[in-house]
Amino acid sequence: MSNQQHLSSLAPSLVGEWIVVASEQEFVQQQQIKTRLDGHNLTIQQDIIHAEKVYQIRFDALDIAPSDIAVQAAYGFVWLCIGTEKKPLFQLQEYDVAAARRVPCGAYGVRTSPLRGIENFLDMAHFPYVHTGILGAEPETAVKPYQVEWREEVDEIWATECFFTQPLAAPSSPQPQETEYVYRVASPLNAILYKVNTAAEGIIPADVVCLFIQPLSETHIRAHLLMILDDQTSSMTDMVLFQQKIFTQDKPILENHLPLKLPLEKLEIPTKADALATAYRKWLIAKNWSYGVHQNTQREHVA
Repeated sequence: MSNQQHLSSLAPSLVGEWIVVASEQEFVQQQQIKTRLDGHNLTIQQDIIHAEKVYQIRFDALDIAPSDIAVQAAYGFVWLCIGTEKKPLFQLQEYDVAAARRVPCGAYGVRTSPLRGIENFLDMAHFPYVHTGILGAEPETAVKPYQVEWREEVDEIWATECFFTQPLAAPSSPQPQETEYVYRVASPLNAILYKVNTAAEGIIPADVVCLFIQPLSETHIRAHLLMILDDQTSSMTDMVLFQQKIFTQDKPILENHLPLKLPLEKLEIPTKADALATAYRKWLIAKNWSYGVHQNTQREHVA
């Protein structure tokens, strides 16, 4: 079988994408881990060469040539790209600011589509109802109008001028505040939000929260979370627990959202508050993205 045929065993939408497959924290006490991508088992090996960490990846049952698997470590994670990359891995400049707090928050298994995971991350409307007393609270439930744009030069979706009143915007927040958000969809499986923390010291322009999706299958993901914070007072434990609490509130919502896969056609009716989600779906359509997409005639199989 040719290597091109082996590549075709992977979902076409995933070929050429930079996809997270592990956190570097997973290698603290071991040099090799096993995980999955699109239903295929793979092994990641860490070696130390000239004092540098080097990662190698092989699929257990797919005979893909090493030259067709690009691997890099970035932002505390291991990434792979199968085949020719569609574009380089996105830049995250705040990660390199020495005084900023880098807070990896773990990986969470969720029975949902990769696209559902990203879209939930982009949604402000659920703050008062799912994250009550933290990211929102009644009666402040309205999502104010905001701006959405496709930045063609980097092929990313950005939403700016997003404001929401929050009781506890961050672990270090002394009081409720109207929080400014900037959302960035860097690729179909990776989203970043920039959150202005009024209690910060100005080390970075805004706190950064990242969601990197590892698609175990079309209806099962590992959600990798990273925060980069301008918080010099909170303990690492408190910062991690803050984000973990938020995500564990989202998890049952995602797992009970049917269909698990994301409809790109008009199965769900958007509102003005969904401008970013609508732009994300249109962007996926323009890319002919099919992985994790619900088809109206499709009966879902949960893997």
